[in-house]
Amino acid sequence: MIALLYVQSDGSMLVETEHPAYDQVRHTLAAIAALVQRMEPLYVYQIRPFTLWQAAALGYTAREVLGFLRKFSANPVPYALQQLIVSEMGKWGRLILQRGARNRIALRADRPVLEALRARGEVSQMAAEVQDDALVFHARDRAKVKQVLAKLGFPVIDRAGYRTAPSVEVELSPDTTLRPYQREAVHRFFTHTAEESGVVVLPCGAGKTLVGIAVLAQLKMQALILTPSFSSAAQWRNELLHRTSLTESNVCIYEPGQPPAPITITTYQRVTSKARSGDMPHLTALTQCPWGIVIYDEVHMLPAPLFRLAADLQSSRRLGLTATLVREDGAETDVFSLIGPKCFEVPWRQLEQEGYLSTVRCVQVEIALPESARAAYAAATARDKHRIAALNEDKLDVVEALCRRHHGESILIIGHYLESLERAARRVGCPLVTGRTPESERLAVFDQFRRREIRCIALSRVANMAVDLPVASVGIQISGLFGSRQEEAQRLGRLLRPASAEGTFYSLVSKDTLEMQMAKRRQLYLVEQGYSYEIIDSAEVTWYLPNTERMKDCELVGVPEHR
Repeated sequence: MIALLYVQSDGSMLVETEHPAYDQVRHTLAAIAALVQRMEPLYVYQIRPFTLWQAAALGYTAREVLGFLRKFSANPVPYALQQLIVSEMGKWGRLILQRGARNRIALRADRPVLEALRARGEVSQMAAEVQDDALVFHARDRAKVKQVLAKLGFPVIDRAGYRTAPSVEVELSPDTTLRPYQREAVHRFFTHTAEESGVVVLPCGAGKTLVGIAVLAQLKMQALILTPSFSSAAQWRNELLHRTSLTESNVCIYEPGQPPAPITITTYQRVTSKARSGDMPHLTALTQCPWGIVIYDEVHMLPAPLFRLAADLQSSRRLGLTATLVREDGAETDVFSLIGPKCFEVPWRQLEQEGYLSTVRCVQVEIALPESARAAYAAATARDKHRIAALNEDKLDVVEALCRRHHGESILIIGHYLESLERAARRVGCPLVTGRTPESERLAVFDQFRRREIRCIALSRVANMAVDLPVASVGIQISGLFGSRQEEAQRLGRLLRPASAEGTFYSLVSKDTLEMQMAKRRQLYLVEQGYSYEIIDSAEVTWYLPNTERMKDCELVGVPEHR
């Protein structure tokens, strides 16, 4: 029988995905390592210090990780890797941040670790006092201490506690029932660590909002909810009023000059907006409130200025909700330090197999670059190469062909470049929703789509996050953002709603261009979750165009013929 794992001394692992035990071990692999390369049928995973801390935070021990590797590896586990696993996982729990006297916090550890930290200038310069058994810092530096130490290779467990927050009477409504994995996510948030702060990772459509609401109902304290858009803020408010005993007087979307409600919802953009003076008045106003918990919706989107808000809110419990912890800027350790460790995760494929999410086929359609664009592409810079490939005019034929192929289904055309989206929307005669679309018009289009009055919408990146379109069963991605794995995960998530039938996610890629490299990178996260890509040539779909014999009965989806 073929072997499952080939483990290298640098922590990389070659994994044979056709092995019968692969599905059994995939969850453990995702917990202890990161997927870095796909070479069908081999995948390359990488064990890193950060992944080992995360595994330790999830409850794995070094003995369990080593036992797993020894059981499934075709070769002996290299001694250097064994040492790394024992060393890095052994760090978890050795540095404890505790509340001190006089508005200070104390970092406690065994003497050798403290001595090593005292020798680091980055740490000693922050310390307000050096004691025999602790390093003492000002409480205002709580976030900075954790960030600096994590980047130096020392994960910190924060037990400095939280300020007292006003209580809020909130109960789940009688008709609200949590799914088993949602109940487990809430349970893990409160019991997995004693700190009641961490990140829950659930696929799009799996009910992350309901997990957050259930946490609020159990905690019963004032809460601040941060979201990526006003549409998602409105969805949170509607869900809170529908799913709980809260009334409209208890829940508000934050407005400047108005007092916050016990449950206040706002957007990342609103909080980070600046006055003419350069100050962030909304950030200041919201950090002064005694929140019992702060919920970060789509926490992987947390923009750099919001790390300041997260730092200022360390005295509140923190719950991050996301479909992926991947960040293209490499700031996963900041999320780990400021929000908390991952406390619960369920892979997409598992929920799909259990019937909670729709089945989705992933298809990459490769399209040759037109002769007229090849000279410009060859002479272009890397950034311009990406744009030329993304704006490949022959993609429009494929978009129209796919819309005809899926006549009668609900289709989302998704992209990064507005120029290509505008062309696609004109080509198939569908509405286009962008960041410039007025909120009222945007919501009206979404409502028409949900009621199936229109069957196709073209969407810019404005709809990547927290837009509820459960009827969509076909996604056509015509361009992506420089290989962003976050974006690929969110776009596929538009088709993972339980209300959808089996979905199909098409990614259109210009053949023999930089776009193919970017597409491969975007696939990695989905592969880690258990999905695979079918790769086809554009000729396999363009026969659906009306100038072919086989197109006699195929029409554009939900819109009149207008070409």
